[in-house]
Amino acid sequence: MKLSDFFAKYIKSIGVKVVFGLQGGAVVHLFDSLEKNKINVTYTHHEESAALAAVSNAKATNNIGCAVFTTGPGSTNALTGLAAAWQDSVPVIFISGQARRSHTSYGKKVRQVGTQEINICDIVKPITKYTKFIKNKNNFVKELVKAKNIAISSRPGPVWLDIPIDLQWTDISPNFKLSKNKTKTSLKKNLNKYKKIKSLLKKSQRPIIIMGYGAKDKSNINILDKISKKMNIPFVLTWNSADFFETKHPYNIGIIGMSGQRGANKAVFKSDLLICVGTHLSIPHTTTLYNQYAPESKKIIINIDKNQLQNLNVKFDLKINDNANNFFQWIKNEKKKYNFKWFNLDALKKMNWYNIKDKNYPNSNLMIHELTKKINKKTCIVVDGGGTALYSAFQSSVINKDTKLICSSAISSMGTGLAETIGVAQSGIFKEFYCIIGDGSFLMNVQDLQTISQYNINVKILLINNNGYLAIRNTQKEFLQGRYFGTNKKGGLTFPKFKNIAKTFSIKYLAIKKSSKMKNTLEKIRKTKGPLICEIFISSNQAPLFKQGYKKIHSNKFHPQPLSEMYPFINKSSKPVSNTNN
Repeated sequence: MKLSDFFAKYIKSIGVKVVFGLQGGAVVHLFDSLEKNKINVTYTHHEESAALAAVSNAKATNNIGCAVFTTGPGSTNALTGLAAAWQDSVPVIFISGQARRSHTSYGKKVRQVGTQEINICDIVKPITKYTKFIKNKNNFVKELVKAKNIAISSRPGPVWLDIPIDLQWTDISPNFKLSKNKTKTSLKKNLNKYKKIKSLLKKSQRPIIIMGYGAKDKSNINILDKISKKMNIPFVLTWNSADFFETKHPYNIGIIGMSGQRGANKAVFKSDLLICVGTHLSIPHTTTLYNQYAPESKKIIINIDKNQLQNLNVKFDLKINDNANNFFQWIKNEKKKYNFKWFNLDALKKMNWYNIKDKNYPNSNLMIHELTKKINKKTCIVVDGGGTALYSAFQSSVINKDTKLICSSAISSMGTGLAETIGVAQSGIFKEFYCIIGDGSFLMNVQDLQTISQYNINVKILLINNNGYLAIRNTQKEFLQGRYFGTNKKGGLTFPKFKNIAKTFSIKYLAIKKSSKMKNTLEKIRKTKGPLICEIFISSNQAPLFKQGYKKIHSNKFHPQPLSEMYPFINKSSKPVSNTNN
């Protein structure tokens, strides 16, 4: 069997239904074999787009993803998507075509040998779980199966195989058995530590569970749904786990973090026991004040990654190296009745939103809130990594039943949204899509509009026009006295007319420039079928819904404030007020 044919058959056998990539001289055999074996191949116009699409597709399907790239720049272009998979713990098989074996620089003290050749394995090794240059055709089957098993085991993540073109067309004699490889850890191994959790729960009055993406198994979500009601124990979510539960779930207090929601952060600081499952509380969750994070609480962490447990910012009282499934199975069977005294959870939930009024400009937070709260079918919200769109989407979106929220949140790279929309759309799971993206991010991968147009993806692209890079301008305003270099027209950054771009790609377009037109615009968005760009002209000074507060100490020095109180701060009348010390 031809090596590239085996690759296609194996990929199909493990449930991969779509492969993303861009053609090139070093991968023509791989793509030809994929097509012959009737695997859906989505060709993008940039390798970064293909990589990001593979990651979002894996998230949407809860299966392993796959992307194929040619040698040299084709491979290096994919690095942002690879980093997104690595940091968000998403299993994706990355395949690069390579120059002939005799034309490679592996093991040689040279910079390049073959045409467009590069030692890609050494470049990607730090951000993959496994990487291998295939030198011997007889090792290919073993290495492919090994890479796949590593990708899905323990803490998932990406793997990378580099295949010389002169091996791709050779014949091999595959002999393999398809087997499922899931990480299993014994509950008995950590039973004594789980007994310590029980002891801490006995002493607690206000415990709270922080549910991270590492606990994404559907059975875990179902168990948390039941035990939260049974035990009267609330939970909060991270960006990557934001769609695990409906916003209206009575024990879902919201999203934590420096760009999270006020009520959720406040609940954490009111808690006397934090149980962190599938998350390690990184700086975006705690801010740099991690030594002061929820100071009144005992802290427990359950995490499958032992290396992560050895490198934590927050000081935990109990660390358990275990699969999240084991924790949820244990707590599901916990029969003791606890006397938790959480008070007024509804009041905390209500702190996650406040009425926004602007007589002149439409407000992106308000538009997203009003649009998403009426979603009532299988819909995916794709969030670009750019600042204003990123914050607005997570702080303002209403998650309903069958709503999925996709974002490469760890890397938070501008320009990811359109590519990730393609990846999710090709899963075939959802009927409708919203892509929330800023004007700066939109231009970074504008070529993805052609793929969206080609497949007639039913996506409403909410293009937030804030005259450049608003999130960065907010930083320049606070710390650089408003010197806006590189973030707007006066600072040397200009933008085209996006209406003309929509026309170029044969995509429907509408704009909203006044807040009074918002209601009619929302109805038009909901009724439109097929791809649509809705350009929202917000104020170039629109304030974020919530953020970490800073107090000015003197002219050039600011002191960060804990997330127990987010900016804009609340006065006694429960209305947001300006931070006069900023």
